[in-house]
Amino acid sequence: MALFDKIIDENFNEAKDLYEKLGIALHYTSSQAFLRKSVFELDFISLLYVINTARENAILTRSHLPNRMFSRINALYLKYQAAKEEPTVSIYWLESTLQELDAIWGNLELSLVESKEAPLIELGKVVERMDLSIRLFDSIEAAVWDTEKLNVIADKIRPGHKKILLSSSQKAKALATINSVFGALITSHES
Repeated sequence: MALFDKIIDENFNEAKDLYEKLGIALHYTSSQAFLRKSVFELDFISLLYVINTARENAILTRSHLPNRMFSRINALYLKYQAAKEEPTVSIYWLESTLQELDAIWGNLELSLVESKEAPLIELGKVVERMDLSIRLFDSIEAAVWDTEKLNVIADKIRPGHKKILLSSSQKAKALATINSVFGALITSHES
């Protein structure tokens, strides 16, 4: 929402600049066109894609989800399917669906408090935050602050894992280090 506000009020090209940092060429002619693309049209990163993927995952894991959570995910999916046919994207509708996403995420976290999957979700959040700190904000320093947290969570998943240190100021090397640890821990966790 903050990005949408910036496009309207300050810098029409703000989203183009942000998406370019992620390696995505984004073209739009109005703030409403930006909203439509980011909510419904961008492959693999639109909110519609996220909702569709969440629904597919909910279907696959339905036996492990509370009925209410599955219903909320499915209802959100149906809202997005209906809204993509509308000529404009209502900012109020979008805010309410983002609040619903927050509620679903909160319910998921509560249901996983004591489960074995909780550290994997924590790890994913830390890796994502570190990755975005480097890609979007050119801040290896922020990623370095999260290294200790990454190592603590990784130790829960695989005790005695090789701790990582981010000592390079090269973005590509730091990103490769962060993401390779995540892959190694997940592979180890599955075996």
